[in-house]
Amino acid sequence: MGSHLMELGGIAVAAFGIGLSGAVMPGPVTSVTLANVGRSGVMAGPLVTLGHAIVEGLLVLALALGAGSFLQIAWVTGTIAVVGAAVLAWMAWGMISEARRGEIDPSGGGSSSRLPRPVAGGALASLANPYWYLWWATVGFSSVAVVQAWGGLGVTAFFGGHIMADFVWLTALSFALSRGRRLMTPKVYRGLIGGLGLFLLVFAALFLVFGITTLAGR
Repeated sequence: MGSHLMELGGIAVAAFGIGLSGAVMPGPVTSVTLANVGRSGVMAGPLVTLGHAIVEGLLVLALALGAGSFLQIAWVTGTIAVVGAAVLAWMAWGMISEARRGEIDPSGGGSSSRLPRPVAGGALASLANPYWYLWWATVGFSSVAVVQAWGGLGVTAFFGGHIMADFVWLTALSFALSRGRRLMTPKVYRGLIGGLGLFLLVFAALFLVFGITTLAGR
């Protein structure tokens, strides 16, 4: 029993390391987290992680049931990329527009804000990212296949370690930015939101090019 628990712990630690290497890379989920600090403070990180974890948990379940090969089909990844580009462009345009009009401030007030809420934003940013699917269809699928030797507990340990990496990193980011909020004037905050919107727009363009290229070459 003790040996089995140690093996599961090793799986979780390994998954944490693999997950952290991906979590620290800037991307849509990071942008949504930082954009929501003004509204949710340090809780932006945990809430975005929750949204991310919900869709990622469903994807891991699908992979455990054998969906990995489906996600590697060219028309599937290409279509995901194009749709994801549209979603990110919509999110980015809302952020840029509100920043330009001055409809947002560091206090997060104003129910008219079109910024995605943390949980929904975390889920949308994940679902819109074709590279997220590709990672899970390759590295993630291989990892899930290996840990399935330990049954459901192995898959759970892997998923728990992986999500913990996102939780630790995104919470650290939101904590750091939240601590500096008193130094963030409304003008600086609007600049941050606008910059993050442009960042998402760049990702949208990259995803669109990737999707079109994939569909054309399928």
